[in-house]
Amino acid sequence: MSSRGNSQVELWETFSDMKTINSIEIVSDRNLIYCASEGGLFSLNLNTGEVLKKYTNITGLATLSAKSIKVDNHGRLWVGSGDGSISILDLSSDNWTYIFDIKNSTEQDKAIYDMELYEDFIFVATGYGIQKISTSDFSFVDAPYYKFGYLTERSKVTDIKISNDVIHVATSTGYAKANLIGTNLNNPSTWEAYNGSPLNIDVQAVEVYNGNVMVGSKTGLLYNNGSFWLIYPNSTVMNANIKDIHVVGQDLYFISNTEIYKTNSSDFSVITQVIPSGAYTRIETLPDNTPVFGTTDKGVLVRINNNYVDIAPNGPNRNSFDNLSIDSDGILWAAGGDANGGFYKFDGLTWTNYTTQTHPEIGNGNFFRRIIAGNGIVWALNFGGGATKITGDQIINYNPGNSNLPGISGNPDFCVPFGGAFDNNGRFWLTVYVSNVNMSLWTYNGDNTFTGFTNPSSISSSNLENVAIDEFNTKWIVSGEATPQGLYFFNENGTVNNPTDDISGFYNNSDFPGGGVTNINDVIVDGNNEVWVATNNGIFIINNPRAAIVNPAQKPAPVKLRLISGNLAVPFTEVCNTLTKDVLNQKWVGTVNNGVFHISSDGATLLDQYNVDNSPILSNEITSIAVNPKDGVAYFGTLKGLSALKTSAIEPLSEFDEIVCSPNPLILPSAVDLRIDGLIENTKLMIMTLDGRIIDEFDSPGGKIATWTNSRNLNLASGVYIVVAFNKDGSKVGKGKFAVIKK
Repeated sequence: MSSRGNSQVELWETFSDMKTINSIEIVSDRNLIYCASEGGLFSLNLNTGEVLKKYTNITGLATLSAKSIKVDNHGRLWVGSGDGSISILDLSSDNWTYIFDIKNSTEQDKAIYDMELYEDFIFVATGYGIQKISTSDFSFVDAPYYKFGYLTERSKVTDIKISNDVIHVATSTGYAKANLIGTNLNNPSTWEAYNGSPLNIDVQAVEVYNGNVMVGSKTGLLYNNGSFWLIYPNSTVMNANIKDIHVVGQDLYFISNTEIYKTNSSDFSVITQVIPSGAYTRIETLPDNTPVFGTTDKGVLVRINNNYVDIAPNGPNRNSFDNLSIDSDGILWAAGGDANGGFYKFDGLTWTNYTTQTHPEIGNGNFFRRIIAGNGIVWALNFGGGATKITGDQIINYNPGNSNLPGISGNPDFCVPFGGAFDNNGRFWLTVYVSNVNMSLWTYNGDNTFTGFTNPSSISSSNLENVAIDEFNTKWIVSGEATPQGLYFFNENGTVNNPTDDISGFYNNSDFPGGGVTNINDVIVDGNNEVWVATNNGIFIINNPRAAIVNPAQKPAPVKLRLISGNLAVPFTEVCNTLTKDVLNQKWVGTVNNGVFHISSDGATLLDQYNVDNSPILSNEITSIAVNPKDGVAYFGTLKGLSALKTSAIEPLSEFDEIVCSPNPLILPSAVDLRIDGLIENTKLMIMTLDGRIIDEFDSPGGKIATWTNSRNLNLASGVYIVVAFNKDGSKVGKGKFAVIKK
């Protein structure tokens, strides 16, 4: 048992989709409904349906994936997670307590699928059996219950129901029950098991209804009347996927495939569909015996004013963030990378989701893999559905049916754009992953037409992916899955319609020194016009990209990134998925299994690293990164949601206005350095006393904010100090002041 530390959470935020409901708990004395989802926990008003609070790994939960919830006999809400951690919310004090015993165990499947209260104990269903935990002191009672009768040991337990001092469990290998009074649940013989078909595999739900034990699996529904196991007497549901069973008032409700039915013990053969078909997950009962339904895609369905309303907090459409981009207004755009995900945007307050259901004009399908913003335009690239251009409120999808974009061999309507970038003239370039016309690089002409460029022999069968464009308008393009793999470069020499002067070349994986490069995953051009390449074996830099187009046969050799550690320059060898630069030209590298590396502009110094062990970042597998120059927020895309970190990488002002110092006063000794905000580009700074004596002078990193490094440890006298800021030629000057209090 432990409580949460508070080291970094004030700098972080989590954004997630909470529409996939795993568990529902009614807290009638507080007029609340709590919903556990893959994107966290939220509460809503029982009568109005208003979402009241959201809980993520930043705001209370030990981890984001909330699998099961249960209120105990002390007024605390238990939240079981996918990684085995248990977060316990005291509903009176709003304080959190944590249990990590299951998470820290050596078991393979630690997920918590259900929890059931009995007297002063919580029975916890896990991927390896059942744990019994005291609600008084959070101690574990007994060893884990691994074996239920003759069922397979360590079977996953998916559902628990306790009725009349008898515990009923649904497991991956069958059903079992045991008396809770005067028995030893660690003894397998205490349990009475049954695994006759269809309860021999993937049993998912159990309920007790008017003396009958109702048990459902992925392949059917049986019930026990106290003497015999009986097939459910209705052909519609007897062999269906039964996902949940729940008593609502005098009736029995159950989810069968995509339908919810109710029946009555007077005649089980009669079933009535109670709500239109949908992707349902859970059933719960309100105090007035009205049912509440959980779904995978709409949140929770609550009956408000005699109508069912689907309710979920505003958020992204999915927890998958395959690609990120920031537009000129500072709005974040994200491609889901999920076949049904679509794409989403975030203005700092509200998420807007784009799918074929909400915006049919985006094209055919929702499988958007890349999104590129620039020049007031956003291009969303649909794997199979073409390229969609968003300009303000206007959305146009280009595909082989309405443009000259190519399809693929065998399916001329299947168009797979996969990467894109704007050049220095504002022209948009995009790659096509597979093409039926031997053209993998295209450019948009601005008149609803595209120009394609015939593949040279060096890339005749390549899968072209991500694109970056340097100051000479050379396109640097990742060549992925198909042979040859490597980095392609191309320059049309400013003549889109004249292929005779085009220049191109190719870096094979073997051209990257040191060996070990088998995959190139991303490419950017930084603020110094250097080409940075993310590979499975670290980062490589092409320092002089112009030389590549001057003489492609003598292209400049990539240089492996090395980070200074002590007196040594150590090769950076992480498996890198993605990278980007911020307004300070500092680099952010997303890796496959080690989180994010924040690197200095010259690539020599590791400024910071963020992973699941030292920060609230959602995953160590980073799929995309974008840093917003408007507010300095760095966004880290994962397949589990979006993490955001406040940084000082904010674009500089064009003119000095007010220079603000914080903390002010600076109380020495201090835990933090002085932060100076309100700077223009490439500011020089002087710290002075009131009588004009210079204490220190230094350059800003280039953005709106600078830090007076090591000011926390200086031996400054108490008093008022002046900050003078000016540009290189002294034509622009700004001033600020701060106080020092020396303890």
